[in-house]
Amino acid sequence: MSKTTTNLGQSLGKSIGQICPFSLGKINTQNHCAHYVSHMMSYEFPGPTCKNFTWADKQKSVIGATIRVDNIFKQCTKSDLLSAKPAAVTECLIFVTLASNVTRKATKYVMANHPKKHIGILNQGKVWNYSNTKNQVVSDLQDYFIKNLNVHISQKALLSNSIMAI
Repeated sequence: MSKTTTNLGQSLGKSIGQICPFSLGKINTQNHCAHYVSHMMSYEFPGPTCKNFTWADKQKSVIGATIRVDNIFKQCTKSDLLSAKPAAVTECLIFVTLASNVTRKATKYVMANHPKKHIGILNQGKVWNYSNTKNQVVSDLQDYFIKNLNVHISQKALLSNSIMAI
């Protein structure tokens, strides 16, 4: 089941603090790529979330969002190299990490918890993602997204998922 949010355009240029109602969204020194994707896709999977950051956050009635890339990846029911993505798939998640951070077990990829990883939402040729350098949501053409991350993550494995387990 592919699930794409309809309000990506409304998030463009916003900081995570403008998207997240919890205290974690106010800390610009954190990596917010998974945090952003989870808010946009309404992912609150087991593990760390922005709602669990402080006791005061836990008391709020709104749902939180998963904050770790590998926790989102674990929920994917299908994953493969981006180069294997069928042309018909125009909406999916894109994960970028070191090749050494990903192993293949039988027919499934497994991602370890390593700090060098990034996630974005591919939607109609653009990858919506949170730029931790700019502290804002950006929308990059898929090729630019990949080339830009080459600067930060060498020997990467690009993984795509078109079916999410929600």
